[in-house]
Amino acid sequence: MSPVPGDRYVDGGDLSALLDPGPNRDVERYLAEHRPSCHSDTGDALIQAAEKCGEWLAFSPSFRQCRYVALVTNRRVFALGVGQRTVCYRLPARLRSTALATGADSAAEIGAEWVRFELFRADWPAPDLRFWTSRAYAAAREPSISP
Repeated sequence: MSPVPGDRYVDGGDLSALLDPGPNRDVERYLAEHRPSCHSDTGDALIQAAEKCGEWLAFSPSFRQCRYVALVTNRRVFALGVGQRTVCYRLPARLRSTALATGADSAAEIGAEWVRFELFRADWPAPDLRFWTSRAYAAAREPSISP
């Protein structure tokens, strides 16, 4: 994954400098403990899904070394690309139950508000990344995210 230089991409540096600590405590802990990678196809799919969202940043400790990709808006992480084929979203309760009913799994290791979708599964419908990215983005733009 080679991001185009611009205002939307933060390649390296300190993620915590972009975040409010309170609502991001769980995701920051997860990222510090697990230090996940992110396959370029997964990161690209997540970033492309966010293209129609408003103000957001794509952060990675290193896009070149295929480290995780975090999408940030309103100083909150709302989506993560991790591993070979996993996209995770922070969603409010009403949307988490819908996500879980339509193919997502809980991502409780990140935090109670998080779900994960697996991409590129054989004989399984692809998740609608634009839909879930836009919903996670909208929830993160709200004054608070309810668990």
